[in-house]
Amino acid sequence: MPAERIADRIFLADAIAAAEGCLPPFSDVVVRRPNFISPPAPVDGGCGGSVRATAPWEYVDAVSRITVLHDAVVREWDVLLQSGPEAAETRSYGTTLLQCLDRAGFVQRGPGDPSLESYGVGSGDIALDNAAQQCSDSTGYGWRAAAQRLRTLKSVLGRRESEINDIARLRPVLERGVRPDAGPEGTRFGLPQ
Repeated sequence: MPAERIADRIFLADAIAAAEGCLPPFSDVVVRRPNFISPPAPVDGGCGGSVRATAPWEYVDAVSRITVLHDAVVREWDVLLQSGPEAAETRSYGTTLLQCLDRAGFVQRGPGDPSLESYGVGSGDIALDNAAQQCSDSTGYGWRAAAQRLRTLKSVLGRRESEINDIARLRPVLERGVRPDAGPEGTRFGLPQ
């Protein structure tokens, strides 16, 4: 499965977005190379609020079950990335990026162990963010980070196959909230907007 389709295929983000008229939720499981110049938008959980307040209980229950699985997967994924060999791998390719930044004339700004944060990457310094992107591209940092994140995410998802299969069966519940022929003045969940 392509990395950019995980949120749609596993967590039915496309169906939630269509039913709620929002951007797709669960963008934190869309694995891409790091982009230091224009980072991705913050994680969104769908419209929720008034949209879900008018939805049938089956829809709300389905979205809640999907969200619980998503949150559990993300927590487990974060723990995996921050422990043992995965943390060592992250430090290894991270060091390569930081050394490139050193060679470009940027130094650690904050206290503690050298890290992207202690160098100030992502803090709004355009020159630093541009240098970080160039270093990421030239050292292979971005590809290594994306490959590691995708590999570990697939590992976590593999341990939850039965739950994922249960979620896949919820797609018709979500799709009933969409009336493709209704147009902009149509209805959602069978109710006038």
